[in-house]
Amino acid sequence: MGRYIARRLLAALAVLVTVGVLTFVLAYVVPGDPARTLVGIRASAADVERIREALGLNRPLVAQLADYLLRAAQGDFGYSYQLRTPVLPLVLERFPATAQLAAAGVAVSVLLGVPLGVVSATFRGRGPDRLASVVAVVLVSVPAFWLGYLLLHFLAFRPLVAWQVEVFPLSGYQPLDPRFLALPALTLGLTGAAYYSRMTRSALIDELGRDYVRTARAKGLRERLVTWRHAMRNVTPPLLTQAGLDLGFFLGGVVIIEQVFSWPGIGKLAVDAIYKADVPLIMGTVLFATVCIVVANLVVDVGVALLDPRIRR
Repeated sequence: MGRYIARRLLAALAVLVTVGVLTFVLAYVVPGDPARTLVGIRASAADVERIREALGLNRPLVAQLADYLLRAAQGDFGYSYQLRTPVLPLVLERFPATAQLAAAGVAVSVLLGVPLGVVSATFRGRGPDRLASVVAVVLVSVPAFWLGYLLLHFLAFRPLVAWQVEVFPLSGYQPLDPRFLALPALTLGLTGAAYYSRMTRSALIDELGRDYVRTARAKGLRERLVTWRHAMRNVTPPLLTQAGLDLGFFLGGVVIIEQVFSWPGIGKLAVDAIYKADVPLIMGTVLFATVCIVVANLVVDVGVALLDPRIRR
């Protein structure tokens, strides 16, 4: 088990270094001069050059890259040009809002998608299965931003205008307030529920055709017990794996959802940084998102290996 964890740690480190290098290179090959952006278009060439020297932008690219990776390894993600503050505290300040939305979105996806997949697999080829398949296809096909605007219009804007009652706020964020969280989490969860539904259906159909299920049925167990107590035990691990991966991905910032609902998370911080051409902040949010995904992958891999020793080999 120790060797397996060591291999996974080395792979995670390689991913972080690769993403760090690619992010740095891409940020500096795009058109635009960070120094010019910082001092404004009316600044003289001498002023721009002084800023470039102060920020170390006139050094060779390899030297800047090595310095950036070394500082990132120590938890220093750089200094925001526009906000005039270190990047990591800015990201960590937005992390609670993103974490709340990510956890709620994954919970909605699992709570809606898994039962829908169970119904679809139980009634395979019949009416409920076809209806569940249609619902899953629709949810997969609907763009997240469009679904978010629909929910805002019908559940927040129209009740507010017609009845003068604020059911759900149009935007904003209050910690642990379900009124602000409901619509963003529902938007995020509905789009993810379709994938969990199809995954559950496919895995459960395979399990229901195995010998141990036929044996349980031959012993006279009710179909509900056969499905939930026996078959779902073998379906649950891949679902938990996917939920862990989704949580890690969402913790890096749900860009579209946060932008639609003006949710002050890491995704919206990244979008604002792109609009302002704040290169260190862009690189910091991307690297932090990568760390979240890599850590989630590592935790899931180790957890699955503990549950199933075959994975270690």
